Amino acid sequence: MIPQAIIDKIFDVAPIEEVVGEYVTLKRAGANYKGLCPFHDDKNASMSVSPSKGIFKCFSCGQGGNIFQFIMEHEGLSYPLAIKLLADKFKIEIEEGQIDVNELKEEARIKEGVYACLEFARKHFYERLNDSQDGKVIYKPYLNERGINQQTIDKFQIGLSGTDKSHLLQEGLKNGYTALQLFDAGLVKKINDDAGVLESNLRDTFIERIVFPIYNVSSKVLGFGGRIIKKDTKAPKYLNSPETVVYEKRKELYGLSISKNDIRIKDEVFLVEGYMDVVSLNQSGVENVVAASGTAFTEEQARLLKRFTHNITMLFDGDVAGVNASMKHVKTLLAADLNVKIALFPADEDPDSFIQKRGTSEFQKYVAEKAQNFIQLITEIKLGENKHDPIKKTETARAIAENIAFISDPLKRAAFINETAISLDIPERILIDEVNKFKLENRKIKDREDRREARHIEPEMPNGMMPDMDYSPSFSEENTPEALQKDEKNYQEQDLLISLILYADRVFDEEHTIAQFIFKELEEDEIWPVSEEFSDIFKDAYDYFTENKVLNELYFIRNVKTSKLAAEVISPKYKLSNGWIDNFEKVVKTDEDNYKHKVVENLNYLKLNHIDILMKENQEEMKVTESEEDLLICLNAHANLQEIRKKITDQIGTVILR
Repeated sequence: MIPQAIIDKIFDVAPIEEVVGEYVTLKRAGANYKGLCPFHDDKNASMSVSPSKGIFKCFSCGQGGNIFQFIMEHEGLSYPLAIKLLADKFKIEIEEGQIDVNELKEEARIKEGVYACLEFARKHFYERLNDSQDGKVIYKPYLNERGINQQTIDKFQIGLSGTDKSHLLQEGLKNGYTALQLFDAGLVKKINDDAGVLESNLRDTFIERIVFPIYNVSSKVLGFGGRIIKKDTKAPKYLNSPETVVYEKRKELYGLSISKNDIRIKDEVFLVEGYMDVVSLNQSGVENVVAASGTAFTEEQARLLKRFTHNITMLFDGDVAGVNASMKHVKTLLAADLNVKIALFPADEDPDSFIQKRGTSEFQKYVAEKAQNFIQLITEIKLGENKHDPIKKTETARAIAENIAFISDPLKRAAFINETAISLDIPERILIDEVNKFKLENRKIKDREDRREARHIEPEMPNGMMPDMDYSPSFSEENTPEALQKDEKNYQEQDLLISLILYADRVFDEEHTIAQFIFKELEEDEIWPVSEEFSDIFKDAYDYFTENKVLNELYFIRNVKTSKLAAEVISPKYKLSNGWIDNFEKVVKTDEDNYKHKVVENLNYLKLNHIDILMKENQEEMKVTESEEDLLICLNAHANLQEIRKKITDQIGTVILR
């Protein structure tokens, strides 16, 4: 169990705007910050971050909570592992054994083992490049010839894999990692796919390769890219880690963990094709650069970049492959509502070789001169010098319209249609019709994909039924579908908890705060919340209050069980306009004004709920009672409960607090 003192220390030294700002570009909005929410495809900066309260809240998808909640949701980690991640980041030591593995779910245990293996491999590869004979004699000189110096090797933690087929496997086993953990991390692979994950059936994934660690945006190692330098081999020049429980290629960008701050400052990112392009440009002072990790550029990667900037310039080779790749990427970027430019290099050059030969200032001058939008690029490629060829002009207009159809913003669409009409001397209305055709086709394709996905979800059949047999649903009490069942959520307990979160340290009367009054009522009337969702929360809050003699919203913000609800109720989406009073000379009373009444009302509803439970239990007891004396006792109890219930219902709505 991680001590509360360590958790509190992390809260004290880890500003939420800094933690969230690692993943999202935040902009000041009064006392708070705003940014694009990373938990859905956000286009309107729906997420608010409050430094004073230590919470984040998305007003679109509803995600919210404290720093740990953010890390848990974003990284897919359990609570203990989220604590460990932030403790490591802010140099707070957690002693061995303080994280109880029994607290971790199976998936979290696997992830923790994978992350540990990957970090071990990163250190081992890096040490091999710098300390081994092969590294010193062959591989570092190769990097130096490519213009990569030691400072850059250190910055990107570039390493060297083993020359033996089981080098890393044996090193990992020697250091306490299991064969299964190394396999799950993608560091070793099976020799025979039909056999098991056994030491005798495993070999290293990377052999005799320069290795580039791939990090996520928070600088955790997810996998590796390996480059072979031998020329007399049939092996692929580049090899990437397979997808694992922590690494999904379509969601990551090489170099982003290093370049994100420079991207924010310059409000622009360069997108290149390879690891060496990123490393070389970075060393030359062009740090706002990322690569797509050897995969086709995806929607997820576009959304990831969008958190840091809306302006993207693609730097690709000018050969046929480079042109085709750039045109593919344009559609993905336009669909994500990003501003795209493309700069193509001469056919025999790439960004790495260009900047090595000509230097940084010449590189920047070239990109500034050659960067063009997709309309200019398509026109140059498809039309070229044939400006008066009607067939070429038609093909060009159609290709441009296809790309414009991916733009969701109607104003941007209109601007690009207008530019195309002027450039190609084609009436706007013709282009609008063509764009609409492509938009309709895109919608049809998406609908087909959605239907295909829906067909892959097998309908769940009742036990014992064959798929081809008729099935008549039974709506008996135990078989009623969830959507038709009575909502069993205990709203009385939730409403009382909300009052406690918002007003715990407020004055109730001369002798009590709200927290004291609520706990006194719960204790005296023995009406402690009983639901699985809320009972422990109230008991924990009571124990904390009893021990510390204070309870306020900070306790609930920092509590993992209540942080999400606290963020929701402390960050209201709407507020009454100050102009209401000026314009209408009225004051609308809110819960803030009526909080005492609200607390009493919530307690009364909770009492009613408990009385209803007692009445049901009493009725069940009457069904099985055998003696008249026991029956009379039950009847009297029922009458007393009804009388109490009537008093409370009479009081609700007539409670006046002076």
